[in-house]
Formats: sequence, structure tokens, C-alpha cells
Amino acid sequence: MKVKVRFFAHLRELTGKKVINEVDCEEGATISMLLDWLSLNSRMKDVLFDENQRIKPDITILKNGREIRLLEGMQTKLHSGDEIAIFPKVVGGQ
Repeated sequence: MKVKVRFFAHLRELTGKKVINEVDCEEGATISMLLDWLSLNSRMKDVLFDENQRIKPDITILKNGREIRLLEGMQTKLHSGDEIAIFPKVVGGQ
């Protein structure tokens, strides 16, 4: 099955791409497995994960527009055609 992954803001700069074209995943794959398959560089891993390998609170991951924290977190199952968006929380402004 294939899923599309998008990184936003400074995360995009760390990957060098706005969109990682469709990623082949096996049936029953989860967000956790997807992040492992992406073979993220060490700098990106430091930005995304805390010392316990959990997603940092200032990182948001959406599956088809729904935050994974409201689904099953890192164990959220993926399905063919899903779109995953990964971005930092935005702060600031006037």
C-alpha cells in the first residue's frame, strides 16, 4: 500500500523536500513503522523525538487531517492512500 508524507516549516528544510512521494508500506503498518521506514537523519530524529523516543509535544502529526494523538498515537494504523502531515506547532505573531 502507498501513503503520502508531507513535512512543513523547518522540518521540510531538514528533509530537503516538501513532499516525500508515496511511501510503500506493508498492510497493517503504523505511524511508528512509517517513521522508521523513512530513515530520517539524526538531526530530524532529534527534532521529532524526545529521549524516550516519543514524539515531542511541539510536533504535530496528522493522518488525513486528524491529529494522531486523538486516534491511536504512534500505533495509528495506516491505509492505502492516507496522507500524513508532520509539522511543528506554530507560535508567535501579533
